Amino acid sequence: MDLEDARVTVVGLGLIGGSLALGLQPRCRGLTGVDPDPKTLELARQAGIQVRELEPALLGADMLILATPVRESLRLLQTFRSHPPAVALLMDVGSTKRQIVAAMEALPAHVAAVGGHPLCGKERSGFQQAEAGLFLGSQFVLTPCSHTTPEGLRLAEQLVSALGASILRMAADRHDRLLAAASHLPYLLAAALMGYVEPLGEQDPALWEVVASGFLSTSRLAASDLTMMVDILATNQDMTLSALSGAQAALEQLRKLLADGSTGQLREHLQPLQQRRLSFQDRRGFMHGA
Repeated sequence: MDLEDARVTVVGLGLIGGSLALGLQPRCRGLTGVDPDPKTLELARQAGIQVRELEPALLGADMLILATPVRESLRLLQTFRSHPPAVALLMDVGSTKRQIVAAMEALPAHVAAVGGHPLCGKERSGFQQAEAGLFLGSQFVLTPCSHTTPEGLRLAEQLVSALGASILRMAADRHDRLLAAASHLPYLLAAALMGYVEPLGEQDPALWEVVASGFLSTSRLAASDLTMMVDILATNQDMTLSALSGAQAALEQLRKLLADGSTGQLREHLQPLQQRRLSFQDRRGFMHGA
């Protein structure tokens, strides 16, 4: 079976699930969306997506994609232990992978499953933010497990390629360790920045008149969907705590350098960090700016 012959069911039509549905709809035999929110379902209908309840949507499905918050995906995987879907591929797109992969490996042996995580998104959530081209040019992590069959992995790779993303295979443990530093920690740092600045803005509202691109870009992630972020932090608690401890140590080092008053030592510490960021920025084609 190829993607173009497959009937795909996407459970969860938020930003990621909605974008998956929009992007896959013209590239597969049939696509059905599932979501508990009536307003989301109406928006999906208006976009031409067929919507159903979960059980009818599973009948005849060849591929099932869980695009719900991580703990909801874990709940669904638990129910599938006794009522496994008859699909050629069961896949999720959650932002943490260890618990998901463990739940997949607890499924009946015949269920072909693979974990997935598209490394893209927006701080705004919901189907109204979804777009078919969201994944273009992004990395899409696949975390195979003991239930990943060659056929299932081939279908997952076809799906990623159809969305215009690049495939990055990675073990679940490694994924969660790296994303704790690259994604979950930045969210907490943005939230901490807002937690510090908000009281200052209440004392002197002119603060909000002087914030510019540096503050706006640094604090952007604090606007992320809370249901999604709390699930991420709860299902990657240990590795995020480790990353947070490392960041606290780095901030303390900066505090000491600043308190010592030696601009030479401060510059010596900051310069390689600046160069590393510029090198990474140039390689990834990021926009320059504060």
